[in-house]
Amino acid sequence: MKRILLVILALFALTEGYSQVGINILNPDSSAVLQLESNKKGLGLTRLTSAQMNGIVNPLKGLTIFNTEDSVVEYWNGECWLKAWEKNCYYCDFQMTITPPADTLDRVVDDSIFATVTLSHTHGTGQINTTWTAVPPSGVQIYQQGPNIIDTSGSFNIVVKADVFAGSGNVPILITAYCGDQVRFVTYNVYIKPCVIVDIPMDDYNYDVQSRNSTLLPPGARECVLLTVYSGVNVHSNNPAQPSLTIGNLDPLSIVGITNNGSILGRGGDGGGVTTTTAGGQAGGNGGNALDLTTRTVMHNFGQIYGGGGGGGSVGYSWTSPSIPIIGSISLGFGSGGGGGSENGQGGATPSGVSLGFYRAGNAATSGVNSVPGQGGQITTTIPISISVATINITPNVVGGNGGAFAQPGTGTTFNVNVQICVSIPFIGTVCPVSLNLPIPTGGAPGTPGLAVKRNGNPMQGLADGIYNSFQVKGSVAP
Repeated sequence: MKRILLVILALFALTEGYSQVGINILNPDSSAVLQLESNKKGLGLTRLTSAQMNGIVNPLKGLTIFNTEDSVVEYWNGECWLKAWEKNCYYCDFQMTITPPADTLDRVVDDSIFATVTLSHTHGTGQINTTWTAVPPSGVQIYQQGPNIIDTSGSFNIVVKADVFAGSGNVPILITAYCGDQVRFVTYNVYIKPCVIVDIPMDDYNYDVQSRNSTLLPPGARECVLLTVYSGVNVHSNNPAQPSLTIGNLDPLSIVGITNNGSILGRGGDGGGVTTTTAGGQAGGNGGNALDLTTRTVMHNFGQIYGGGGGGGSVGYSWTSPSIPIIGSISLGFGSGGGGGSENGQGGATPSGVSLGFYRAGNAATSGVNSVPGQGGQITTTIPISISVATINITPNVVGGNGGAFAQPGTGTTFNVNVQICVSIPFIGTVCPVSLNLPIPTGGAPGTPGLAVKRNGNPMQGLADGIYNSFQVKGSVAP
């Protein structure tokens, strides 16, 4: 009945020349064609999807609908459908998202991470300009990978890169996009995990990074480690078979950054010792490695890394003369030990308890960056020996091999001995029945030098494979 009354009122108003219609109001405002009044209900616009809205043929300018997909009121301005707040058909509106919004960079799995920023127009065709701002720690790189300007829709990456030497901590990155007077913001929060710090502040021997710091670095740990050798510090070895510095038992996928401001010096090989065998000599010991790697490594070398020098070989010979009238047989022994290699290689020792033995030990090398290798023992002075009525004149040139300087092999030996035995016989005078040069024995081989760096198959940045002979590196960097 109420609806019929409203229709009658509307018809009456039209027939009487009125231009306003009121619902729940008898006297609509003169500026309104239709005025609705209620304290319980609202105006229900037609509810259309975008496809249905765009399917309206020749829409009336000002035609208004509720878009069920966007959940907004849209109207036709004679050229395009506009959302209630949009100014014109060219008004720029867009959406921006980031995935992921936060991440952690541990530098072990990789030295960089990234987030993807995606933008798309929701209205208009204006260009979307992008930029970012951040205050990263020292050594951290941040860059945009992809376009700075998006025309309709697209994406780009924000990349954060930090090597083992870079700083750590929280890094908030603000990404900004704008189109016309529309501005959007997203934040990429990155936590750069700090590396384990290991310092060598004083001279040390046979330094194993993992075992010396097992509380922070348990066996097999996969970690980022930052190792610093202080200026003026010498890292040595007391055994040529052991490197002066090794990374130790960490997971091979760990990464270690070494800043060497001091000296990492491989132990020199010991000189060969003299034996009492009939002929021959002992080989010189091999030099030790300065640095052995067990993980991925990045090297900043501002100091010295030297492979140990090889030890010199020894040489020796023993001889027994044939029976000589009056004095019988004579046994003689000769030998010189090899010199020690740089650094701290010990000289070859000589035997004891040998009668009529002529031996010289090799000399030890000195220590430190300026180490002088040891010389081999030398017997070069004529030796006269009187036995009863006989005189033995020995003219030797017996020299052990010298130790090698850093990253150099030891040297070979020299052996040349002339033995003359003369007997004084009454009424006859002096007779020299024996004058001979002793056979030249094969001396011990010189020792080979140690490596500056033995990678053991682990990749290393900052120091390429090769043979070096510079103030900073002496010796080979080898796989």
